[in-house]
Parts: sequence; structure tokens; C-alpha cells
Amino acid sequence: MSLFTRRPGVQDPATWMPPGTTVVQRYRNTLGEREGAIVLVYTADGDRGTSRYAAVCLGCTFRASKTVAHNPMSEQDAAKAANAHTASCRAMNRGVPAAPDDIEAATIVRDRLWSLRQHGSRAHAVSLSDFHADRVALQRPADFIKETMHQLVQSEPHFVTAEPCASGTGTRFLVQPHPART
Repeated sequence: MSLFTRRPGVQDPATWMPPGTTVVQRYRNTLGEREGAIVLVYTADGDRGTSRYAAVCLGCTFRASKTVAHNPMSEQDAAKAANAHTASCRAMNRGVPAAPDDIEAATIVRDRLWSLRQHGSRAHAVSLSDFHADRVALQRPADFIKETMHQLVQSEPHFVTAEPCASGTGTRFLVQPHPART
């Protein structure tokens, strides 16, 4: 081993890009003379023509992917939410979060799908932007999310179904409603 061989170091949250995302802005809160947590503004679009954005704090539990009106965030919306959060957050920088193993990541996907499940008779069409708030925790590309949904279609067809997209290319996933109570 060479004397000058570099060992892989700890990833710097100031430059880290979670797998499956594109970070477009970074904000840092300040704790007096010390630097606090970093808030990322990112996109992870893969299934729509227009970009959707989210913001996440690497020091606390703050995550945002929808506006107050429950609409998907634009880059400006996410930047505004990140800036407001850094003004009030006093969390220390916890560094880059550890990537979950595949089982934990699949559980994150399933939990997000479960949160989309509604009462009534209508199925909810799933898009990749439904996972924006989870992308930093997932640290996986869109293909992982799609593959996990395919596995759920096979193992839990009462929960998630799939059908060909109207365009003829790709698959449309549907979270089935909660069963009616009898």
C-alpha cells in the first residue's frame, strides 16, 4: 500500500448528492459561530414532463414536498420552504445519513404507498413524485422504486395493482382503496 494512498473519507453533506436525486440548492442554518445542519432542495423526477422538488434537513426531521395547498412544489416553493426552515432550525449537522439496506428501502416504499391508500372505491394512481419526500431516506434511483412496486403487485395484489400506461409504454401502478367494512 502506498504511503500516499487516500482512504475513502466521510461524505461531506455540503457536496453530497443522494442517489436518485439532483440537488439544486443547499442552505445551512447557523448556530452562533458554528455551522448547523444543511437543508437540501432537490428533484428526483422520472415520470413526468415537469419537475417536482422537495426540501429536506440533514439535521432534523424536516421534509417537504407539497405546498400548504397540498400541490407539488416547484423549485421556488422548495427553496422558500428550505430558507424558512434554516431560519428557525437549530439542529446540528448530523452528516450524510446512512443508506438503508434493500429491505429497509423497500419498507420505505411500501409505507409511502400505504399512506396513499384511501377509503372509498377509487384507486390512487401512483407517480414517482409521490416519493419525493422519501428520496433522501431511500437513497435509491427510480428503478428501485418501480421494481419494489412490481414485487408488491405480485405479493399483495389487494394493495397494489399494475396496468399498461395509456401511452402504450410503461406501467401504471394503482394503490387500491381500503376494503369496505362489513
